[in-house]
Amino acid sequence: MVRRRPRGYDPAAFFRPLRPVFPPMMKRILTGLVAVAVVAVLAGAGVLVAKFDELKWYLSSPRVHYGDMERTTPPVYFFEEQWAAHPARKDGADLVPAGFTDNQATAKADVFFVHGTAYFGDKWIGEAHDADAETIINGPLMAMDASAFNGCCRVFAPRYRMAQFAAIEQTTGDGRNALELAYTDIVRAFDSYIMEDNGGRPFILVGHDQGAILVQRLMDLRITPDTRISERLVAAYLIGGGIALNRFQGSFKRLHPCATSTDSFCVVAWETFVEGTDPRAHPNATEAWDTRAWTFLNEEARVCTNPLTWTMDATAPASANLGALPVGIDIGLGINRMMGAIPTANVGRYKALPELKPAYTGATCRDGFLMVPKPKDSVFTHGWRGTGNLHLSDITLFWANIRQNTIERVEAFVKDRPAYNPRAL
Repeated sequence: MVRRRPRGYDPAAFFRPLRPVFPPMMKRILTGLVAVAVVAVLAGAGVLVAKFDELKWYLSSPRVHYGDMERTTPPVYFFEEQWAAHPARKDGADLVPAGFTDNQATAKADVFFVHGTAYFGDKWIGEAHDADAETIINGPLMAMDASAFNGCCRVFAPRYRMAQFAAIEQTTGDGRNALELAYTDIVRAFDSYIMEDNGGRPFILVGHDQGAILVQRLMDLRITPDTRISERLVAAYLIGGGIALNRFQGSFKRLHPCATSTDSFCVVAWETFVEGTDPRAHPNATEAWDTRAWTFLNEEARVCTNPLTWTMDATAPASANLGALPVGIDIGLGINRMMGAIPTANVGRYKALPELKPAYTGATCRDGFLMVPKPKDSVFTHGWRGTGNLHLSDITLFWANIRQNTIERVEAFVKDRPAYNPRAL
């Protein structure tokens, strides 16, 4: 028999931690709890992804009610500094790429241009001279968009108290109130332009984004009634805001969608999206003012004018594109914006325009929206309204075509008409 060797005394053994021993039932319970926790986390992540658009709009929207805000200061349009673009001074609307000329000094017509949304602050309405918004207006919005019209016309672009960007996409009472106030500024600016600067000249109305919504309402008040002012309207370019076809059986019954490149007293409209995406999933505007009430646009058939052919519901190849302007601004609803950061622009980047890109993209009107192949350059794809929405490039993708068309449309308008009367109102 082999005798076991006795182990020596080890006092530390009394202080060693005991290895936990779980009965099988306890293991199953713990495994089940871990599984439930994992499923809950994954489900929460799935909900977050599915509701991310709603979450980002909520976090980026003002947390104060419109009625609780401090009063804002209305602009006085008699003064040139209340205009983002004005023929009497230098501004971004005067810029042209190489090979083009700013024709405002000899133009036979004017453009009343209402720029898009540039206010991303924490209130429903911004001051007309909000410092952050002005960097976007004075820089990219004038250089990218308003400059397309200096070939045909003198450019007048009023500063105004803009509705915060969430007011366009989200249907709320606060947002509507903000748009109401913005509209009063646009009416006063237009009246000031007619009284002080127009002198009986033909004019084009242009609005982009929020500007298109406001110009539609301005037309209800100042254009659709049969007046001497309305007789001078060459056309209205309502870009990126959406306009329902049935409006031309109602408040716009004296107008019509433009049928040709030289048609007049008509409306041009389009909203640009990447081919294969769903425009109604990431709309530009959910509603518009029609006669006496806000009306929803989501289910309405919309006007789509192809800016490469200037006809309704048409298709055109890239060869018809006279030149896209490769200028953009990166405004997105990322984490930084959701945490309160305010987008701004470096105005110094917009002191000159680059060369155009001819034959850059074709375009097709489909179901009321303008569909294009996905642009190869990121400068045309920046935006905050979801994948496939090329809202910020509605004008720049077709910059040269817009410029050429407004020149031809104005020439056709004045050709067979008597000289304008400087004292006409």
